[in-house]
Amino acid sequence: MARKKKLMDYLNEFIECGTIQDTATLNGDYKANNKAYKKTEKIFSLAKDNYDSEEFYLAILATTVSASALTTCCAHMMKLKVQSDVARKKLEEIQKNKEYHPIFRSNVKLFLQEWDKGNIKPIV
Repeated sequence: MARKKKLMDYLNEFIECGTIQDTATLNGDYKANNKAYKKTEKIFSLAKDNYDSEEFYLAILATTVSASALTTCCAHMMKLKVQSDVARKKLEEIQKNKEYHPIFRSNVKLFLQEWDKGNIKPIV
């Protein structure tokens, strides 16, 4: 149970990293972007071994509007086979939503294309 609590404590950090990535991507600050992405990957490695990762990722989807956090969250969900249909639907919504910057929409489009080609594979 301690692992579940620790994982849920990372929720705000994951969302914060997504916000940092949004700003860094739009400002061309690749160093800050990469640093934030590495933190989300650390959280991903905890989630992939945690039986409550579904709850964790669904909580992220429900609490963030950051394009990077949403995209990363959905990519993680698909890789872990956690509510993959929900994740794909959300990514398709991001891709079509003109309120998001074209860079984010393009990133989502590329992820989905590579996923469909089989170049990105589920971990589980």
